[in-house]
Amino acid sequence: MSRFTVVGLGPGDPELVTMKGYKTLKDADIIFYPKTSLNSAENILLALGIDRKKLRPMEFPIGSEKLKELCAGYGNTITEAYYSNVKSVYAVEGEPMLYSTFLDIIPFLDIEYTIIPGISSMNGISAAMKIILATKDEPLQIIPAINDYRYMENRIMSMQNTVIFKAIRAKDIIKDIIIKHGIKDYFIMSYVSTDQERIYNNIEDIRDYMTIVVIKRYT
Repeated sequence: MSRFTVVGLGPGDPELVTMKGYKTLKDADIIFYPKTSLNSAENILLALGIDRKKLRPMEFPIGSEKLKELCAGYGNTITEAYYSNVKSVYAVEGEPMLYSTFLDIIPFLDIEYTIIPGISSMNGISAAMKIILATKDEPLQIIPAINDYRYMENRIMSMQNTVIFKAIRAKDIIKDIIIKHGIKDYFIMSYVSTDQERIYNNIEDIRDYMTIVVIKRYT
């Protein structure tokens, strides 16, 4: 019976994959996954004991003009698998519906699929550093780092709790905003829950693309 499922692999630690996700991966005939320089998804899958023969990597070159064309091709590949009477999976780091590569493929899919959620890296950093992301009636915003000072300042200063993904893209801007407004409570971590996990004390020290900043403001 054909079936296509999207599985969130969590922030990096294989043990943070949900039981439902693990069972789906073990039962799959084919597993598509994003191929990156860090091989994050692949490393998680292999650590879970998934047969390498099932794995089908898909590349997503950052900033490539051909990304849309590539994703259209991936959509066709997944669709072909769906109609070939196999159980296929797209396994992606973190949470599939939050800043994941699967979102680039969705426009090119016209098939039924199921999503098994994963733990996002923002949940990973909050657990690792014991950060309360929001409490009671406090709002929480999630934004990608954008190299635009006015935008970043307006967003950060508009809310008590902010999670910034891929912070390296605007690290100098974030640093300047923190200094200008005297923000004391901020937390920085890269490669959450992996062997490469690193905590930073200063924004300017960020070197890794997969870095998250959590800013807490008390107004």
